[in-house]
Amino acid sequence: MNTIPFGPRNEPDPLLAKAAELPKDVAPARDLWPSIAARIAGEPQQARSRSFGWPAALAAGFLVASVSALLTWGLMRDTDPAQPPPVVIAERVGTAIVPVSYGPNSGLTSKEIVARDDLLARFQERFTELKPETREAIQKNLAIIQAAANEIDAALAKDPASGMLKSLLVGAYKQELQLYSTVVTSSDGFTRRT
Repeated sequence: MNTIPFGPRNEPDPLLAKAAELPKDVAPARDLWPSIAARIAGEPQQARSRSFGWPAALAAGFLVASVSALLTWGLMRDTDPAQPPPVVIAERVGTAIVPVSYGPNSGLTSKEIVARDDLLARFQERFTELKPETREAIQKNLAIIQAAANEIDAALAKDPASGMLKSLLVGAYKQELQLYSTVVTSSDGFTRRT
């Protein structure tokens, strides 16, 4: 096996010595420039004869757009009919706000529930002052949070050690608290105008 030594060399390399013996300049056997110049001069005529015209370019663009549209339509149409997308139906409960109920698998402490109930009491005071469309949006959001809490609780019943499910539940809890906190600390932009 041949290895390349690194560092300073004490003896001359025989391969480098042979390369130094080669001639520095080699002239071609014949003059190549006239044939190169003829090819360059003749190239534009050949390029024009082989190029696509604008009708062919337009047809190619239409083909690409059609294939893209068909592919997108096919992908959007292939939804799983066995599993329809989840739809959350918000029940109208008038002006009464029902706090999110977390299931038996939620693992929320009583301290967290008491803190939520304190914030909920302040929220309910402000809730009656809100515009009707704002109250409706808040009730829809609470219904979404409730649906998420129910799904997470059902999943936690199957896999109680799942850290991801527990973090999702904490996220739902924080969203509920954030909703209450936003209303409690909001300015009059959310309230009814008289």
